[in-house]
Amino acid sequence: MKTYLRFAMLASGLTAGVAAGQPAESVSENETVTESRGYVSILPYHYSIDSDRAAGDDGRGLAIAYGRRWHGGWFWEAQTYGTLLDTPQDASTDFYQHGASLDVGVRLNPRSDGASPFFIAGAGLVRNDVFPDAGDDTDWTGNVGLGFVTGGLGNGGVRLRGEARYVYDTFETPAGQDGMNEWRIGLGVMVPLGRRVVERELVRERVVTETVTETAPADIVDSDDDGVPDQIDRCPGTLEGLATDNRGCASEAQTLRLDGVNFELNSAQLTPGASETLRRVAESLRGEPNLRAEIAGHTDSSGADDYNMRLSQQRAESVREFLISQGVEADRLRARGYGETQPVAGNDTESGRAMNRRVEFRVVN
Repeated sequence: MKTYLRFAMLASGLTAGVAAGQPAESVSENETVTESRGYVSILPYHYSIDSDRAAGDDGRGLAIAYGRRWHGGWFWEAQTYGTLLDTPQDASTDFYQHGASLDVGVRLNPRSDGASPFFIAGAGLVRNDVFPDAGDDTDWTGNVGLGFVTGGLGNGGVRLRGEARYVYDTFETPAGQDGMNEWRIGLGVMVPLGRRVVERELVRERVVTETVTETAPADIVDSDDDGVPDQIDRCPGTLEGLATDNRGCASEAQTLRLDGVNFELNSAQLTPGASETLRRVAESLRGEPNLRAEIAGHTDSSGADDYNMRLSQQRAESVREFLISQGVEADRLRARGYGETQPVAGNDTESGRAMNRRVEFRVVN
């Protein structure tokens, strides 16, 4: 990684120097778009009539709704509508509906500039105007449906909208039939409300020079040896041994053994050498303020399980308190003892037991 960075910086420096000697024109363009979260939906629809109404098979109507985006893909709409229900008898008049409902829906692809299917459901009141007039009634109604909207069409942001809804109506016919089950299928438009402002800024620059200048790259310095030069390192002083991203920060979950962090015999008291090691750890943490970690204490299998668990917890807390005393924020560190439960080597040899008696630094970002 270091070789690649050095080559890339060298190549960019030489390229910049050669280009400076030739006429050049650069163009930059900025665009700002501001639009309201509210909209009006205008939806003509076809209505499939329940046979229990003793009307025709089909009707037609128009729904107008005001809606607003709510949170994420969620939205709500206040809707009013009118429906003409055709009757097949020449001697009868057509039936009419006038209603309003409050609906809630969710878009499955809520990006503001893209097409998306959606689910919607709601409830409201409907006025059924029938023949004879004695059968007129105001009833409860509910609906549930599936639809889609397209992306914005042109600078105005108008979208096409289609939907199919199942509609339940508590209307009771003069013949005693109640509970109408019907379908409404529509295709219309959604019009955004409020100003839609598009601002563009065009900047042109022409640079002409007569001489060719080669620019030597600056010396590459990587003081924390993490593969990211100090000039672009967002987290200087990363703890040695931690893997970093392209910003030089240890963002992924990983575990590092803190070699040199030792304690007095059967105690949580840090040795002088351990304190010096932990000062360097604290300095690294101060240079990476977004990093959070767990201090994990471990023991070998010598002694009772309960004793080992308590001792490992006390030692982990001792390390945490020392780092806090060196200026590391307390809410970035937690201490946990694991006793002898997570060995990294066998406990049947002295060298294996020494490897198991350890303190680990676990990144938990």
